[in-house]
Amino acid sequence: MGTKRTYGNLNKRIGLGKYIKNKNTYTQNEILQLINEYNNTDRQVIKNNLRRILNKKKFKAKDIIIDLNFSSPNVYSWFAPTAPNIPMFDQSLFIACQYDFDVKELFK
Repeated sequence: MGTKRTYGNLNKRIGLGKYIKNKNTYTQNEILQLINEYNNTDRQVIKNNLRRILNKKKFKAKDIIIDLNFSSPNVYSWFAPTAPNIPMFDQSLFIACQYDFDVKELFK
């Protein structure tokens, strides 16, 4: 018997099933290419794009913390202008899936 993964208040706020619309699918080789591109992109580009995308969708760092159960120090460091921190690729992919955008938008 497995444990059910919870997604904070995302399911309560907007209904998780209704919210996951992102239909992008990638092969294993494409995922490896995405990881390589992500890791070779300037951190400031990723940070700026994450901020821009989430602002456009009317989400804030607090929403990621509440909706996706990510730790607040990590999330706030991703948005702090002076901190070099960015989400790891798997975290970025999860955010992209949950907030309905293509992860490629982070490293354009």
